[in-house]
Amino acid sequence: MPATVTIRRWTGSTGGPTKTDITAGTTRASTSDAAAPATSNPIPIPPSGTKLSYWVSTRLSADTSPTGTINNIQWYSDGTNSFGTGVTCVGNDSSSYVQATGTAGDTGTALTTGNHAGLSGTPVTVFGHTTGSPKAITGSVANPTTGDFGDLFVFQIEVASTASPGTITTESFTWRYDET
Repeated sequence: MPATVTIRRWTGSTGGPTKTDITAGTTRASTSDAAAPATSNPIPIPPSGTKLSYWVSTRLSADTSPTGTINNIQWYSDGTNSFGTGVTCVGNDSSSYVQATGTAGDTGTALTTGNHAGLSGTPVTVFGHTTGSPKAITGSVANPTTGDFGDLFVFQIEVASTASPGTITTESFTWRYDET
């Protein structure tokens, strides 16, 4: 029987994060470190420059054990930025969780290798990771293990002064893996 695998959003303390199941729903980037910020703390459009969301950390969790092994983990977008002018998203995989920081209600701390020690490299636009060219994520889980597995994928929304006010279009990001 296949394992039950969920996507978890990690928030809160680096030493004891809260892991919220976001598999069947939508998660929103905001200027707070909250798993479900609803419409609180939206990312403001700056008069000049750029404002940032707090970074969003996601990871897979095996709620039931695979019969064999889950490996070949991948993460990707649809390849098209539908957020609109002045809004983009950058990200990369990370071997460790680091709590998102910033000034709540204003802007997040930039997602960089200097600010997030576990990142595998400089964050890049997530729209370059597609079904045909996904981001490979290190890790696996094998029977009889359950719980978190694989590296995290961490992303951040960037809003420039050229953005239009209002709610942006929803984007879909996908996790994919092999199970034997």
